[in-house]
This record gives sequence, structure tokens and C-alpha cells, in this order.
Amino acid sequence: MSVSATDLIVHQYNLEPAFSRKTRAMLGFKDAAWFACDHSTILPKPELAALTGGYRQIPVAQVGADIYCGSELVMDVLEARIPEPSLTQASGPGLGRGLAYWAEDTLFWLIVQIVCGSDFASTERPDFDADRKLMLPGIYDVAAMQAALATNIPVLRAHLDLIERQLADGRPFMLGDAMDIADISLWFPIDFLRHCRNGNERIPDEYPAIAAWMGRVEAIGHGRRQEISRNEALAVARAATPTVRRISTVREGPQPGDTIRFQWGAYSPIDLEGEVVEAHPRTLAVLRSDPLVGEVVVHVPRSAGVLIS
Repeated sequence: MSVSATDLIVHQYNLEPAFSRKTRAMLGFKDAAWFACDHSTILPKPELAALTGGYRQIPVAQVGADIYCGSELVMDVLEARIPEPSLTQASGPGLGRGLAYWAEDTLFWLIVQIVCGSDFASTERPDFDADRKLMLPGIYDVAAMQAALATNIPVLRAHLDLIERQLADGRPFMLGDAMDIADISLWFPIDFLRHCRNGNERIPDEYPAIAAWMGRVEAIGHGRRQEISRNEALAVARAATPTVRRISTVREGPQPGDTIRFQWGAYSPIDLEGEVVEAHPRTLAVLRSDPLVGEVVVHVPRSAGVLIS
């Protein structure tokens, strides 16, 4: 198999039911051709760290030696490569992403607490639990999430009531006749509920409009997928030249030419260090080098961590 520097590689988890699932739905929406590179769900992740400078989360998109961390940046890549249909065709470039923030920062983390408190994570997965406690100190506490179920379920139902009301007039998708990122972003957290093991997985079925809508979103599939190994993905990066544009669209903060150190929000033993080559309101692009991949440009959401130097 020959993979070129222009092919799209998506680093993901085959078994991960959340942001990888969202990303595969975006790829399906675009009917994109892509290569799936699977990684472990827990540390260590040496190949991913070599590409990203320590970013441990999924998904990560790779085009040659350009690396894009997180589903929001994967969306940017897809929109640039395949403009039509746009992932914001119904909601617009601002509101659509705003709805995604609601779905991912509020609804998803509420559902994570419900799923993890509903026998999803338990003593049968001690390595996973230990890793997530390190990744989310003071937050990932299964016993506390179990105790909070009685409080969290009514809060979840308040969110689901809003979505059910939005769909109750018979519209096929959240904003009318056209699906877009608003649907995908709200669908994947609710779909994540299917991983409960105590009956809470059936909660979406209690909402007829939501249940029908979920089937329509899932029907878009995953695009045109092929597989690639982690070593093959590293070789693609080594053989490619990263895109270095040295531009800034912001006045504050680091500028092209500055050397920075960026500490990831989700625990990683490695900080991102390198030279800023792009600075934008939502993102930074950092040129760095690693023995396994050579020079790469890592594109990161500013929200993914903290600039410490």
C-alpha cells in the first residue's frame, strides 16, 4: 500500500465510542477517503507522542508532516479538503461550532459521568481506570459518578427534552432538512449512552423524535476507509515536508518565530515545545522535530492546554 503526503490519515481508536465516533461520522458526511491508524486508549502512546509532541487524545489528523490535534481541527481539515457539502451548511460557521461546544463541553461530560457511573468502567478494566484517573485528576472517580447518578439523570433529561422539542415538528435534522455539525455533535454523546450497562442505555429510546433522528445521523456511515499501521504513518511524516507559512491573525500572545512550551490539559508526560509558525484566534501551529518523524508542524487548539513559556 502506498500512502502519499496528500492522503488523509486519522489517528483514532477503533473501540472508542465518543470523539472517534464523531470523527468517523464527519468523514461519512463528506464521503471522504481516509486511512485509519489505530492507537491504544491508554498511555504510553509513543508513535502519537512523536507526531504531536505529547498530545495524548484522539482524534488526530495527519496530512504528510502536518498534524492536527482534536476533532475541531479535523473538521477544519475536512472543510478545506472537501468544501461541499459543508459541515456548517445548516447552522453556519459560528452557530454550528457554538452548538458543538454545548454538546461537547456540557452534554458530553454529563453523559461521561452517567456512563462511567453505570457499570461501563469497573474493576474489569483496572488499567483504563488508572489511566483516566491520571488524565483527569479529581474528576475521574467512578464511585462519585455512581453516587451522582440520581442527580445527573434529571439534568440529562432536561437536555434531552430540549432536543426532543426541537425535533418534534417532524424535521429530519436539528436545523431543518439538512444535516450538519450540529447533528453530529449532539448525536455522538447521546449515542455514548448506549455503553451503560444498568438500563440507562435505553434512555434515548424514551424520546421518539430523538430515536428516529439518531438513526438518520448514523446512516451517513464512515466514508471510504482503509487501514494504515502506526509505523507506516510515521514513515509518511518522515518523507514529507511540513507546511510552514509564518503568519499571524492575532496581536496578543506568541507570534511566528517565538519558541514556546505548551502543557497539555489532559495529562501527558511530554509538553509540546517548538517554534510558532502560525498564530490564530483558535489555534497555534508549532514547528518541532522528533527522531521518529523528523520535522512536523503540530496544529493545536488553544483550548487544549496552557502556554507555560
